[in-house]
Amino acid sequence: MSDVDLPDLTVRIVPRGTREAPCDLRCLLYRGGAGANAAHVDQWIADGRLGSPLSERFELVRRVHAEISGALAAGWTKSTAKGHIHCLRRFFAWVDDIGESVRLESVTRAFILWSDHLLHRQHVVRDLRQRGVYQMAKSVAHVLDKVLDRHVSILVDTRIRKAHDDRQSYAAKTDKQDLAQSFVFGYGLVDICDALTVAAIHGPLPLRIAFRSKQVIEYWSYVPHPDTEEPVDAASSQHCRPPISESARTAWACDPSPRMRTPLVNLRIEAELLLFIAQTGMSLAQAHTMRIGHFHYTSHFDGYQVRRYKQRRQGEVEFDIYHEYRAFFERYLAWRSAMFPDDPDGLLFPFVRREGTADTPLRFSAMRAICGKLGMAFIPPRALRKIRINWLLRESQDPALTSEMAQHAERTLLRDYAEPHPQIAMVEITRFHQRTDPNITPPGPGRCVEPTPEALPNIPAQAASPDCVSPAGCLFCAHQRDIDSEDHVWSLASFRHLKSLELARDHPARGGKAPVPPHPAELAVDRLTAKLALFEGSSDVRRLWVGEARARIAEGDYHPAWDGYIRLTEIRT
Repeated sequence: MSDVDLPDLTVRIVPRGTREAPCDLRCLLYRGGAGANAAHVDQWIADGRLGSPLSERFELVRRVHAEISGALAAGWTKSTAKGHIHCLRRFFAWVDDIGESVRLESVTRAFILWSDHLLHRQHVVRDLRQRGVYQMAKSVAHVLDKVLDRHVSILVDTRIRKAHDDRQSYAAKTDKQDLAQSFVFGYGLVDICDALTVAAIHGPLPLRIAFRSKQVIEYWSYVPHPDTEEPVDAASSQHCRPPISESARTAWACDPSPRMRTPLVNLRIEAELLLFIAQTGMSLAQAHTMRIGHFHYTSHFDGYQVRRYKQRRQGEVEFDIYHEYRAFFERYLAWRSAMFPDDPDGLLFPFVRREGTADTPLRFSAMRAICGKLGMAFIPPRALRKIRINWLLRESQDPALTSEMAQHAERTLLRDYAEPHPQIAMVEITRFHQRTDPNITPPGPGRCVEPTPEALPNIPAQAASPDCVSPAGCLFCAHQRDIDSEDHVWSLASFRHLKSLELARDHPARGGKAPVPPHPAELAVDRLTAKLALFEGSSDVRRLWVGEARARIAEGDYHPAWDGYIRLTEIRT
């Protein structure tokens, strides 16, 4: 069968650059075509290097092509389509390597065998990770499910399962570290934007970027650095560029043309884009495709609603910003107008790409490299949005309002973005017990004969004062009464363990002449120890209660009234 008889399998909807190979699925019809270089496979097919097409694959590949083209027309992005095609090529390449026959009727069996191969690479060869195996198999399964008109995914017939994240312990310290890292990262973005002005970009190289951490980076753009230029061995490669002279390097460094300044322009746009996402909470896909316009601002709470000006009518709200960010945003708009005077209606963040190169997903390679040099954590756009959303959620305590500000559903907020916070959890648990659990109507163990706090005579000055709020205050209240039961003894022992954990976290200052006053938790532990000693010495039955309570505490079996507090305190410790 000649090439003329082959169906047209080009994915025409996918935009590409002049230097990018077309997305043509004809390579899947030839044995060895899926694993060939995409830039050369068309020529190899024309030259007959791949042999004749396999007719048994025609119907399968035709349906795959129709499914991908239809999905693109329905809203698939270019990167999504290319990702699925890449995984399909790897699947067909493996089929070709082992000589397996694949057609519409046998593709299910071939997919199951391929999934076993991926698991072998994960567990034995160890060159793939569980998440990568799952994503690759899922991409191929998604297309094959549509091709085979399956109601249940073909993935369930394999042993590949979704990778679940390990359970994380959330502590206040972790949250503070995340916020601190985000602040440092934000300061770094601002420093880069301050340094990369229009004059600095067009000035002589290298450009020095000074950070408020006292670190300085020299940015050479496309000019080879004299200290890192490696000597060239002419005998080893005929394609290596010979070392440039000092005069040529100086000429390049003083060349203000865009071809030498593109990395500097893109670095400024990367920093501005990350700042924009951090301030507005917009997704990378939305921000990357947003176009420039005549923006105007309307005061809204502690910031502005930014609209695109439309003649004779008020435009829709594009995004919300805080009032402090307005100056940075307007400065960037002025910079963009100066750098791209011939593109007044283009993208808001117009990355400069090589001629003939298609628009590819952003990797923020320049920012990642700078963060590596500075020893600073790079925070990707999704993480920036997550930090912002969790901060808003903690400040407002209103999931509905936060989800509206984040521009997604409340269910999505709680499932994909919200993270538990220990301090808020402790407050919520306390309120829950105060409202619903009658066993701890007084905040401390025991019973209260009169709901009016009254301190015992001669209590230490550092002891918790009775206020009907603090559990430790009940220990020093004249109206608190112990209960003659095993459960109450267990509650006293559990509460003593909780106060012991609190005392263990205290690190008093040493070296002073004045004696260090006792910690309030220490006084509470002493009071609880005295109560337990009184129970233990009063009768044989009560002594057994105390022994049982101590055994339970040693085993980690705490009274329900204090179990949640103890667990949270142990995580913080």
